[in-house]
Amino acid sequence: MTMQPRPNNPIEVKKQAVRKHARNGVISVAGGLGGGALLWFVMSGGFPFMILGLIVAVVGGVYNWSKIQKIVNENHNQY
Repeated sequence: MTMQPRPNNPIEVKKQAVRKHARNGVISVAGGLGGGALLWFVMSGGFPFMILGLIVAVVGGVYNWSKIQKIVNENHNQY
């Protein structure tokens, strides 16, 4: 891993993009589930908040997963 803020190596650029989307995916899933569960317990019977949290978690996870798949499946035939 290089210390450059914007590496010139295309492989390193892809690695950083995958790491960014993986981190965002984990945050959105954890935030959706945690926020939904917290609101469910705080509101005592606020089951719709849990459903909303699950929807946020699934949408955020799928969005970031698709971004990662797009980055990984790019084909650069430069050779």
